[in-house]
Amino acid sequence: MKYIDINGKFIRKDPKYYLQDILEFPEYSGDINEIYDFLMNINEETEIHFINTTCMTPLLLEIFEKACNNSENISLHIDD
Repeated sequence: MKYIDINGKFIRKDPKYYLQDILEFPEYSGDINEIYDFLMNINEETEIHFINTTCMTPLLLEIFEKACNNSENISLHIDD
């Protein structure tokens, strides 16, 4: 199982490069739909853990929640 910890404070400071690094995107243009497509292509069991979600845009969190609901490989945990 793969674990990914995402801190909303770091997303607020530099969303493009932080998400590219933490999610191991090969290239990320900053497009929100690109995140969803990437998450839907995850083919191993992955647990994504968020902290400080109040520091990030709700739309971004919605994309992660949508991907979690539509993928058998992703579980999402939010601690604020």
